[in-house]
Amino acid sequence: MGSRRFEITIVSAENLPDIRRLGRMKVYAEVSLNGEYETKKATTVDREGDTNPRWNFPFVYNVHGSYLRRPGLDVVVDLYCQRTLGDKFVGQVIIPINTLFQKGPKSQRNLSYPIAGTRNGRLNILYCFEEMFKITTAPWEEDGDDQFQLTAARLALIADFSSFIN
Repeated sequence: MGSRRFEITIVSAENLPDIRRLGRMKVYAEVSLNGEYETKKATTVDREGDTNPRWNFPFVYNVHGSYLRRPGLDVVVDLYCQRTLGDKFVGQVIIPINTLFQKGPKSQRNLSYPIAGTRNGRLNILYCFEEMFKITTAPWEEDGDDQFQLTAARLALIADFSSFIN
């Protein structure tokens, strides 16, 4: 099994503890695979939601197929409150990628996970997996050295467009 395009959307969080003494909470999420720095990405800071922030922020990773069927690769979501004197950790969610893959290629509705480090906090996500196709030689290239990776959705779009122009 080859790689798959994995998209996870951090939708929102609910019931976060209010860790600020003054002012509103300004919360953001850092997402990574197994907590590795090279894979770390962050949402924008929600300045309006206070203890119930909303982002609807997508992240895309390429995941090798072997991690889809067995444990070993986790999505780690760390939540932080932005502060002038240093951001403060709010909580964490760890989601095994193989459990998402077992649920199906795409979430039909928000999935909710408890946030460790909080009393009643929940993180809401959406996800999808798309197959990737590897084209090793392009028909317009003589030497065939170029390689491209296409998701199934993009390949269908190309096929649809080519039927339109023919």
